[in-house]
Amino acid sequence: MIDKSSSMNETGKMASLNTACREAIPFIKKVQEENPSALIRLNRLVFSHGAAWLNKEPVPAENFEWKDIIADPIPKGHTDNKLEIVFLIDTSGSMSAKIESVKESCVNFANTIEKQGGLEVKLGLVGFAIGGYRGSPSSKFMVHNLSRYTIGVWNLAQPSIFKSNIQDLHVSIFGGGGCYLCNQDTVDIFPYVKKAFGENSKRVLVVISDEIGDTSGLSAIVKTLKDASITTYVLGVSSREAHKEIAKLTGGEFWDILNCNGKADFSSLLVNNVAETIGREAKKTLADGTVSQGTDLGAAIKLLTQRISLDNMPSRCLPPVSILISDGQPTDDYKTALEAFNREPWGKKMVRLSIAIGEDCDLAVMQEFINNNEIKPLKASNSGQLIRFLKFCSTVVLKKVSNPLNSSTPVIEVPKYIETVAGEEEIW
Repeated sequence: MIDKSSSMNETGKMASLNTACREAIPFIKKVQEENPSALIRLNRLVFSHGAAWLNKEPVPAENFEWKDIIADPIPKGHTDNKLEIVFLIDTSGSMSAKIESVKESCVNFANTIEKQGGLEVKLGLVGFAIGGYRGSPSSKFMVHNLSRYTIGVWNLAQPSIFKSNIQDLHVSIFGGGGCYLCNQDTVDIFPYVKKAFGENSKRVLVVISDEIGDTSGLSAIVKTLKDASITTYVLGVSSREAHKEIAKLTGGEFWDILNCNGKADFSSLLVNNVAETIGREAKKTLADGTVSQGTDLGAAIKLLTQRISLDNMPSRCLPPVSILISDGQPTDDYKTALEAFNREPWGKKMVRLSIAIGEDCDLAVMQEFINNNEIKPLKASNSGQLIRFLKFCSTVVLKKVSNPLNSSTPVIEVPKYIETVAGEEEIW
């Protein structure tokens, strides 16, 4: 169970955690090899604004590969109710059959966002293609000729004005050549995208394109977006990785444009998926209508409770293990969730450990989760300690639990010598 709130982005905490977990996986696989009669399965449950399993079902240890977890961006002083959304739209020839549907859907999107209570919304627009500007001079947008691409930038505006601005867009207005994000020659588009946003607001980019490039410029593009705290949602192509990676690495989501056929499909996707997702995220409103403050441990415990319910667990099973990793304090009602979890039969049998990262973590909460006074939270003050703690959990604990002789919850002794190593600096 991993806290991925924005504070985990500070002083390299999440990077160290990803490294530690990658190094721990081989130890887990070795324990599985040494205990062929036991089946070790792994999953990851992350939480910040809400909670989610990263795998639909637990994965057998021998097949498990660690994929880095991305912490939430660090807020840069934006005002909570101010939301700026910029559309980056492919105007190349391949969009001929889609552009009118996209425009109409963007109008419907603006109507939906406009109705999101509690948000002050502005919308901007950037069109791009290869070949040069082919329209008449206009005071409504600025044209920029870059290393290969030509782009047009419309200023942020109220939704009512945006609905007018989007009508100026048409296929080949900036050239009919293809739009191949994230080729290296698309990198210089994104400083202009960054400048299209204002100050002191939550920033969202929506990319719409039916063509895709390689990943040669991906790192530079993602850096520009992350440095400006721009979350990116992509309606793009899934045949290669570039579009999906832009969304994933900036904290957004991806949808496949090839699943859209006509105005109805575009509107349904942009309104029912993209607009509603952005609106919820901007207000940090969860699916049940509650507003999240950012470290929703209770939401994670609820998902864990569902997973270990009698209906979802095998009739015969060794004691499950859960490791809670966090650097802060819960911001939701974790106590009610934990009480329900403690009443579950498999909750009572589960071996629970916790790793507190840094001085700000609430050790009392971590101890409550463990629910066993004989086991204390492990406190990591630097990456070296974090790696040792995870290796300990991956070897000593799993070996005890995976031993078929342990039909009940095994006794776990946490050795004190792994808590500190002489000469190590307390970074966190």
